[in-house]
Amino acid sequence: MRSKAAIADHPLHPMLIVIPAGAFIMTLVMDILYLITDQALWWLGTVPVILLGVIGALLAAIPGLVDLVAVAPHQGARRIAITHMIINLVVVALFAWNGFTRWSAAAPPEPGTPWLGFWLSLVGVALLAVSGWLGWEMVYRYHMGVVEHPESKDEAARRKEEAA
Repeated sequence: MRSKAAIADHPLHPMLIVIPAGAFIMTLVMDILYLITDQALWWLGTVPVILLGVIGALLAAIPGLVDLVAVAPHQGARRIAITHMIINLVVVALFAWNGFTRWSAAAPPEPGTPWLGFWLSLVGVALLAVSGWLGWEMVYRYHMGVVEHPESKDEAARRKEEAA
């Protein structure tokens, strides 16, 4: 099913999600480095990274929503797409909350002890992994955003005949 939000048949949503996904994972890595090293620089550096991730996720959501509305007619794909969207919205909300708590804090948290932002990062990245799995399910199982060429259909028919 060809994506409606694409450039030269390349779907935009999967291209755009790498920045927020990377930013959210990097936030967790920087939190772990702060826990290990007690260097405030790691904690302070997370605020712009979270901001980049939240803005990037909201931008990536636009073509994702276009594909949800225009391309996901199959009931199974639609159910997965809606679950994927809801999880991603929760991830963005967690990281927005995470960024706000860090931005409004007077100082970094007590060195060596986990704090709210660390747990928000950890849960957010875990949910991001689940959402990524669901996104790949849509591509792999339902061929969302995949351009099917006539020769690949012929190959699938030939394999089916050989199996029978």
